[in-house]
Amino acid sequence: MCLPLFIFGQDVKKSSVFGDSLYQVNIKKSKLYGVYIPRDIDDALSKLMELTTPEARKPMIRVHEDTIARKLHFGLGRWMEYNWNFDEGSRFSHVLREKGLTYTEDMTRFMLIIFHRHVSNKPLNTDKLITKLVEERMKKELIERDKHMLIHQETRKIEKKN
Repeated sequence: MCLPLFIFGQDVKKSSVFGDSLYQVNIKKSKLYGVYIPRDIDDALSKLMELTTPEARKPMIRVHEDTIARKLHFGLGRWMEYNWNFDEGSRFSHVLREKGLTYTEDMTRFMLIIFHRHVSNKPLNTDKLITKLVEERMKKELIERDKHMLIHQETRKIEKKN
């Protein structure tokens, strides 16, 4: 009886959705639930520029990009996650997954930082940012794994077949 609860409580890596049939359908659509899905990062930035006013973007310039990513995570960030369907897949989330961002939280943080850089007329340096976010995710996973106590470990000998 406890086994099903234990299984559902596990943190599943988001890249496991690649084989899902809904994911495969979603990544081919230009609109999901009536909302336009960007083709790529440049298209997403232009959509974000359309959705925001110059007055709303002006205060962003004075704040550091990490602060913006934290402060806008539950506003604009959640909007992107939901409307651009980061969890279940979309053509845009697929682009981000192919670049190495497999967690919704990382996709959101990436887009908020890139948007800040775009608004601030700074170089985007997307590849460096993706590398940084992937490395941070790996460190978090190692820390979480190290917190858990190893109960039992088995080693099997593999017999070579002639």
